[in-house]
Amino acid sequence: MPVRSMPIAMVKAVLFLTSILLVAGCAASAGSHAAYLLEQDYQRMGNAELTAYEQELSEEIARGSGSGWGGTSLGVGIGSWGSDTGFGVGVNQDLGGSGGGYGNVELRNRREAVRVEMRRRGLLPPAGESR
Repeated sequence: MPVRSMPIAMVKAVLFLTSILLVAGCAASAGSHAAYLLEQDYQRMGNAELTAYEQELSEEIARGSGSGWGGTSLGVGIGSWGSDTGFGVGVNQDLGGSGGGYGNVELRNRREAVRVEMRRRGLLPPAGESR
């Protein structure tokens, strides 16, 4: 069915629902990388792999994504003025800072455990010394 033959209200409704699904999908995928990182067995990794893993953990913590929706917010708005109707969808993700959800605490704990393992292998100087 061509777009021109659809009523404008139906086109707007379809666009609105599509936008919500896309935004929700993008926001939900933010926590999937954190879950993937937490599933990894860092004790079986080689030295180069372990170093890269520690860097990935640090980057994920800096993004503040945690798991699920922690650090990410979704906004949806609908409005009308006279015969016109409008809608808006937005996603906001916190960057850095000490915030974050429960998943961010798990990532920080995992990063600390990885750093302990790196110190044990001699990849990092003992705690208290500079890198």
